[in-house]
Amino acid sequence: MAAGDKAGGDDAVAAAAAPLLVSAAGRRRRCPGCLTEERCKADAGIPYLNFFYIWVVCLCSCKSSSLS
Repeated sequence: MAAGDKAGGDDAVAAAAAPLLVSAAGRRRRCPGCLTEERCKADAGIPYLNFFYIWVVCLCSCKSSSLS
């Protein structure tokens, strides 16, 4: 048997092909990772609004530290 061969036939192939993540019906209600993953799947573009929020927070924190 070669190093890449697997014993078990169709059962091993079916187990390897099974998805590793839980489906939407089986996910936890308030899981932040699940919510982020769904948001990423829904909008595959560049998150400009999130970048804007980060920029505003950085700008405000730099402004307040330079005043003191």
